[in-house]
Amino acid sequence: MIIYKKYFFDAAHYMPNFKKTHKYAKVHGHSYEMIIKISGDPDKKNNWIINYDEIDNIIVPIVNKLDHRTLNEISGLENPTAENIAKWFWKQIKKKINNLTSIEIYRPRIGGCIYEGD
Repeated sequence: MIIYKKYFFDAAHYMPNFKKTHKYAKVHGHSYEMIIKISGDPDKKNNWIINYDEIDNIIVPIVNKLDHRTLNEISGLENPTAENIAKWFWKQIKKKINNLTSIEIYRPRIGGCIYEGD
């Protein structure tokens, strides 16, 4: 079984590998949606895989590191593509949730990335 939880954050970034004259090389912002998926069998006592409050206790402080920030200024996100943001979240979360299945990063109306680990 897989459960999921959604989180939202807004952040600015620029794409350092584009020519300076390209619009993506300039600082701009996006609203992001991150979906975390966790797999497992529900425990017999509570009939859940993990308590949603426990997930929030882990994820909210991590999301807050990005919310209303310039992503390029955060260690590991110097090139803040959706792919790199998903990998960054994975590295932060996998240490604390060992049955993490995937991290999904969406930019509404544009697209996104699904990362299932290395």
